[in-house]
Amino acid sequence: MNDKWLGGPPSVIIPRLQSLLADIQSLASPGGFNGPVDPVIIRNCMLVQRSVPCLIGEMSGHPHIAEGSPGVTSELFYLDQKRKIGRTFSRWYYFDHGLIG
Repeated sequence: MNDKWLGGPPSVIIPRLQSLLADIQSLASPGGFNGPVDPVIIRNCMLVQRSVPCLIGEMSGHPHIAEGSPGVTSELFYLDQKRKIGRTFSRWYYFDHGLIG
């Protein structure tokens, strides 16, 4: 994996995440959301799941997973194997022994 920014370069990912944040903030503010502008129409629509990069392992210091218990992170957006850090949608992770495999 050569690219630390999973899914594309930071120049592409950062504006997309900022746009997502702005949309979610407008949904949360009273009267702040008037509906999507020029939405894509989707027919015969179903909710499905897809694979995204994530980390699995024994957690330590996680706010919702018991100490030493196995867990799966949310979607991984940044991974730096030299610094042994990863940033998911939710938080930073430090893999002190490096990645397995």
